[in-house]
Amino acid sequence: EAAGGPPAAAPVPGSAAPDWTGAVVLELPAPAPDRPFVCRAGGRRLAGRLAPLPGARVGFAFGFGSCHRPFAEGEDGRVRLTPVAGIYPRIGEELRRADARFLLLGGDQIYSDEIPSISVRRNLPGDAEHPPPPAAALAAYRQVSRGYLGEAGFRALRERLPTLCMWDDHDIFNDWGSRLERSATDRRLFEAAARAYGEYQHPRNPGGALGSPPFPWSFRWGTAAFLGVDVRSARDYRGGVLLGDEQRAWLRRCLRGEGGDGTLRGVETLFLLLTIPMGGVARWLVRLFDRLPGAAASEARDRWSSLAFVDERDALLGELFAWQSEGPGRQVALLSGDVHSASAFTIRRRSGPGVVQQFTSSAFTSPTSGGEKALGWLAVRGTNLGEPELRFERHFLELRNNYGLVRLDPLPGGGHRVAFEVRAWDPRARRLRAGGRVVTEPVSSEDGDSRRGVGDTASR
Repeated sequence: EAAGGPPAAAPVPGSAAPDWTGAVVLELPAPAPDRPFVCRAGGRRLAGRLAPLPGARVGFAFGFGSCHRPFAEGEDGRVRLTPVAGIYPRIGEELRRADARFLLLGGDQIYSDEIPSISVRRNLPGDAEHPPPPAAALAAYRQVSRGYLGEAGFRALRERLPTLCMWDDHDIFNDWGSRLERSATDRRLFEAAARAYGEYQHPRNPGGALGSPPFPWSFRWGTAAFLGVDVRSARDYRGGVLLGDEQRAWLRRCLRGEGGDGTLRGVETLFLLLTIPMGGVARWLVRLFDRLPGAAASEARDRWSSLAFVDERDALLGELFAWQSEGPGRQVALLSGDVHSASAFTIRRRSGPGVVQQFTSSAFTSPTSGGEKALGWLAVRGTNLGEPELRFERHFLELRNNYGLVRLDPLPGGGHRVAFEVRAWDPRARRLRAGGRVVTEPVSSEDGDSRRGVGDTASR
């Protein structure tokens, strides 16, 4: 029920196999834009705030992040919760104080493959060309979904405020779509993972329902819009396909304002949840590993700047540059995770109008070794080497576990002031500290300096 209005009710469908997980669409008897609401289900009281009317110029905040792996395996083979899981109650407290409207989860909510004793692939029967039965594969993904999504701190955070999500590779298995070969077992695991994602996660998204991938979604919040882009389902390194024809057509319709819900009509600030950063990993470093075998090469091929995907990256950025520069007061920000570091970049062409911001928050709780941190530091060096058309400007880099907080404030002349702040976990004090901050404002299409409209940054 929304404040001041009559309630709406409906039964929630579900079954025991996916832990009675279900979704239902409730239509209020009367519109209630920008009002608090309460939802009661199964003895739980969940609260949030409904979206304002499209076109309403209101300020708001939201949180986002990625990579939920709060477990580790001990020498005795038992899986235990790690101390970094203490980040989740602190995130919830900060989002409450910030009056955040919602939380976006940018991939790897589940790690199906990293911990040996609960690895889906390791513990299923069969081999590469003799896949496990479909029922067994689905049961395995349901089990890891149950464990990761049911972790008390993460579950409490997701119940604190409305939460939307997108999957990424570990929800399936590491580097899905970026490996050189795809076995029969790989395909079987993808099918089972897609079914489990459709049961446990996707139904909470706008228009989300149990169905076949890809899983894009969109919604409006006043004069801001959000597009959840699925960069995993159609990914095929051998075929040079990243988003796929269906999703590329959907994106083009959205950018032209031709979506069924008119998502981008009158929008001033556009956010794309992409899960994998478009920029930030140097193209020269990716090319060193792109054609090699092994896990390191698969990680390199997973980047937007890999040989198979770079043309699609440039085409999509070109469309975003065009959308941003074709209207006054417009901004575009890419929200991403995956790389186990947080950062802020400005992306623009070396010539021509258009500016795109990139905000990355990762990881919530996934561990990062010293070697991985060193590689992450190296990866952001020389990001403009080998880039003939683009220029990447880094504002900060944070290597600790973290989450991102974004605040929008309408400007009198149109558009928003957008503040992106990374809050990083201090394991000794068991609290969150400032990790980096950047503030952006609309950039004129005639302005040739990408620094304009960007300020108040902090670096580590």
